[in-house]
Amino acid sequence: MTGRVDTPQKIRFLKFIHAHESGVKPGEIALKFGIRTPTVTRSLHELGEAGYIWYDSEKKVSLTESGEDLTRFFQRRHRILSLMFARAGLSEKDACTQAEKIEHLVPRVHIDQICRSLGHPSRAACGVIDHDPICCGV
Repeated sequence: MTGRVDTPQKIRFLKFIHAHESGVKPGEIALKFGIRTPTVTRSLHELGEAGYIWYDSEKKVSLTESGEDLTRFFQRRHRILSLMFARAGLSEKDACTQAEKIEHLVPRVHIDQICRSLGHPSRAACGVIDHDPICCGV
């Protein structure tokens, strides 16, 4: 894949789509995030061009295999960062909020370093942390 997912908005969209296994319409995404449908459509077009999403015959958006892999990483990154913040003393809610603000800035190599330093945790306040075979050796 040549496309980049470099904005918090696109990351949120992918996570939302991931949570809806049967697909989701662009209007539902717009409603969820309180933005206009054309704004969603533009981002979805870029995600589609990058090969991360596809549309079914009912105009619902679903993740491709590459999109699933990327979104699993995004979830792992968010959960590791939120756990790091929680262990530093932030409330679970604040830890999650702060992680969402910065997660798009933190590369995989640093997430793996944080994961190792935390002892390859399997759970954060916001859910299960999927282990990455490269980092965690599973």
